[in-house]
Formats: sequence, structure tokens, C-alpha cells
Amino acid sequence: MKILKLNIIIIIILASLMSSCEKVLDKTNLGTVSEDLVWDDVNLADAFVSRIYDRNLPTWNRGLSGRSDESNGGEAFMYGQLTETSVNNWQYSQIREINILLDNIDGGTIEQVDKDRMKGEAYFFRAWVYFEMIRDHGGVPLIINTLTLDDDLYPSRAKTSEVMEQIITDIDQAINLLPEISASSGSNNGRVHKGTAMAIKGRILMYYASPQFNPGQINDRWQASYNANKAAKDYLVSQGFGLYGDFPNIWMHEMNKEVIFVSRYEYPLKPEPTQWAAATRPLDVSTGRSGGNQPSWEIVQAFPMKDGKNIEDPTSSYIYDVNYYWLNRDPRFYHTIVYNGARYELGMEGRIPGRIQWTWGGSEMNSPTQTGFYCRKAIDVNAAATFAFDSNVDFVSLRFAEVLLNLAESANKVGNTDEAYEQLIALRARAGIEPGPNNKFGLAEGMNEDQMNQAILHERQIELAFENHRYWDLRRNRLFENKFNGTRRHGLYSELIVTANELYALQESMSATALIDHLSTNYTEYFRDSVMVIDNQFDINWKPEYYFYAIHPDHIELNTNLKQTQGWSGGSFNPLE
Repeated sequence: MKILKLNIIIIIILASLMSSCEKVLDKTNLGTVSEDLVWDDVNLADAFVSRIYDRNLPTWNRGLSGRSDESNGGEAFMYGQLTETSVNNWQYSQIREINILLDNIDGGTIEQVDKDRMKGEAYFFRAWVYFEMIRDHGGVPLIINTLTLDDDLYPSRAKTSEVMEQIITDIDQAINLLPEISASSGSNNGRVHKGTAMAIKGRILMYYASPQFNPGQINDRWQASYNANKAAKDYLVSQGFGLYGDFPNIWMHEMNKEVIFVSRYEYPLKPEPTQWAAATRPLDVSTGRSGGNQPSWEIVQAFPMKDGKNIEDPTSSYIYDVNYYWLNRDPRFYHTIVYNGARYELGMEGRIPGRIQWTWGGSEMNSPTQTGFYCRKAIDVNAAATFAFDSNVDFVSLRFAEVLLNLAESANKVGNTDEAYEQLIALRARAGIEPGPNNKFGLAEGMNEDQMNQAILHERQIELAFENHRYWDLRRNRLFENKFNGTRRHGLYSELIVTANELYALQESMSATALIDHLSTNYTEYFRDSVMVIDNQFDINWKPEYYFYAIHPDHIELNTNLKQTQGWSGGSFNPLE
């Protein structure tokens, strides 16, 4: 059963959990639950923990790809138009709920094994929430107990290093307390476990070692990151976790061995809240949302050829032809990118076998793609359009592939280049890339640290495309200005050079497989493609202060002890301390 098939009745009861029980003629108010009772009843305590999950699990973000070179969009971020009010990641109501559990559960009478597991979950999510806040803002007020009226209700921002120290303390507590769960166990149902906490610790320490937090590249941080990611990989492997052999179905085959940290959804009790699928599908076969995650020409070109070599590499066994850009590419390309003339079997009422997706100008009746492409990743082709709006596709926030990539990056930074190669080779082998005569799967031999680092970031770009990673990878590595400023993103416009009737007659005359075969050698008889600019008004203009966003003025007005972040109006708080 999915962990987030929440008992709505219990959650409604818990919404009033902190209400005081009024006495009327000395009778208990039966409309509320006394807080004291919660920690004596495993079901009520579990419902409280389920609320913590519900409020803190990450989910699909259909706008995040636009804050990078993956897609169009992200205008204020990409065009230098952010203000102090643009980002507001202030999760102290969630922190308070977590602190309530940690401050009170030991006083209850539920079994110790249940207490330990729930405390482990609470420590995990407190670490996770603080990490999300400092990733945006740097140091924030550090509150690790339930505040009362007798406490200081106007705390200052703690140093980033102090918050990070508490995050690692909490995640280590989670690692010690959470149960050991194997990949094949029925208990692997979406709850966080020891392996989840170890993998998240590896991610957090890698971020802290990265240039956003570590512009001087202090090597001790990379060593800590390496140690954590190595331990996470080794432990997860011992529990049966690893790369799942069916890449496109990582999201469809729930709780497979690659899934480490996941938000689970099920309609109608808990549909996916951001309508990822509805926004990502073409509107002609969707409903209620449109325009999300439309791949840019830049991400299309980023995928290598099927021998793993970049499209401009003259040593590749395959010649890249811009007119036939989709031929002989990394197999992950076809599971990520939908292009003009691709098989994409979506339908309003469900899967349509053999359906071809056209994106040429005039082919789409409703809200045509702005880039010439659609994203295929994590889209259930069997789902009807109305069901896409209420999707139950799980969001896998961290999968085993990322553990390997985090380990590769950290290993490379501490001089273990061979170990970095091993992780990339494993990913490319799973993807179906050809091994080549040297069994390097297209990777250049003898890379130095900088070259390997570039190869790892490139592998992250294609392996984790549209999974809420690219924006964060660019930001934590401080790459935006050098990579993008003064440039614009692009799409591909396909012009039909025969009549629509001629094209549709051709389509009617053969099977989908035969048509795709025909277009692989005769595409230019029917279409003329041209690169187009999708940033129509402005060049990209990422500003250096965006590596640590401002604290929203509303919080500073309520608490004058809060200092604004350096780089923003009146800012004096140094997020690098």
C-alpha cells in the first residue's frame, strides 16, 4: 500500500491537534484530540508522522526546467528580474511540527521500536527542510525545540556553517534510528529508511562542497562528501538497491530497486498536486494544463550519439546530421525527447498504438509547443487526458543513478578518477550505449580532474533531465554567468514543405514503423527545420546574488533581528560563513 494513501479522517483530526480541549460541564471535548494522547497511541502518532511526510516530501516541479537550459520559461530568474520578494522559502510551520514530535514522543508509551522509527523520520525531515532553506538563502534561524512564549521569538540568522552542522547531526541521528529496509522487502513502501538518509546525506555534503557554498574549494568538504556517498552506495547495494534495467519505466514500475527517496501518489485520494503530466503532454491530448517542460534545442543537442561520443566528436562511429538529428543517439534521448515525426502513443481516452507526434507549424490545434519538442520522461502513455491531470505517477526525488553520479563527482574531486569512471560506465551501460573497443562507453580516456568534472556534469544533464536537477546543478556550481549570460535559448521550427493532405495520405498508406523508417532517410522531402530563438525579448542575465536569494521582506518586518543577504538591498548577512 502506498505510504501516502493517507487516512484523511485522521489527518483532519490532527489538524486540530494543538487545539486546547475545552471543558464543558467537566466533559472532554470529543471534537479534539489531546496532544498527550497522541504519543500513547501508535496510530495517532503515525498519523502525525504522515502529516510530516505530506507537508515535506518534494514533488514534481513543472516550472523548474525553465530556470535552466532544459526548457523555455523561468523568465525572472533567467533575465535578471528577481526582487527581494521573488523567493520565499520559509518553512518554520513544518519545523515546528517536527520539533513537537521530537520534544514529546519519548514521554509517551508507544513501543520503543516505533518511537525510534518515528524519531528517525522526524530527524530526517528536519535535516531535509533546513537543507532546502539554506540551499536557497544560506544561513537561517536555527530552531530545534518547540518555542513557547517564554522563548526568544525573534531569532537571528545562524551562520550557514552552523545550520549545516545541525543538518548533519540530524541526518546522522536519522541514519542511526531508521530501519534497515531491503529493496525487495514489502516494507519498501515509500517511507524513508536508513539507505534514504545515507543517500540524502551524500547529496547534502556534495552541495556543501560545491562552489555555491565552497568557492575556495576546501578539500575537506569534498572528502566528507566522498565518504558519505561511498558509504551510501555500498550500503544500498548490500540491501539490493541498484540500477533498474528498464530506464523508461523507472517511474511506471513503482518502488523498483532504483527508487531511494520518493513521493507517492494515487488518485483520487492523493493525486499528484502540480499536474506534471497534464502540463507536459501536448494539449491536443491533455487537459487543464499546457506548456511545461518543452525541451530546448540545447538539451536535444546535449545527448551523445549511441556510441556515447558527443555529436561534434569526429572520432564517433556515427556522423551527426543536423537534418536527421534524432538518428543514432544515446537511447536515453528517445525516452526523454519527443520530436517531429516521433512515435508517441498518447490519446484523449488512453494509449493509441502507432500514434505519431507532429510538431510542424500548423499541425497542432491547441497551444503548440514553443520549442518544437515535448518531454517524454515519466509520462504514462496509457493514461487518458483527464487522468493525466490527476496523475498518480510517483516523483522519485533521489534514485540510485544519482547516488552513482554524486559518488563520481566526489571521487573525482579527491583524486579517485578511476572510481569516477566506474560510475559513469555503469550508467552508460544501463542506458544501452555501445561499449566501444576500450569498454569506456564513449568516455574519453585519461581525463584529468577538470575534464572528468565536465563529463560528470554532462552525464547528470542527460541522465537526470527534467527531474528537477539541472537548475540546482548549474546553481551549486556557479555556472550560470559564464555559460549563459548574453546568450539565448533555442528551439527548432519544422516547416511542412508538402501539403498537409500529402503528408496525411503518406501516413495512411503505411504503418507507423514503416513511416518512421521512411522519414529516417527522406525527412527533408517533407520538412525544412530551422533553429529559432525562444528567449524572444531578452538575453539571459543571471546575477551573482542569485546564488543566495534574499530573505522575503515580510519576515524581516516581523523580526528585525533578521539581516538581509549580502548582494540584496541593505544586505549584510554573509551566506558563506
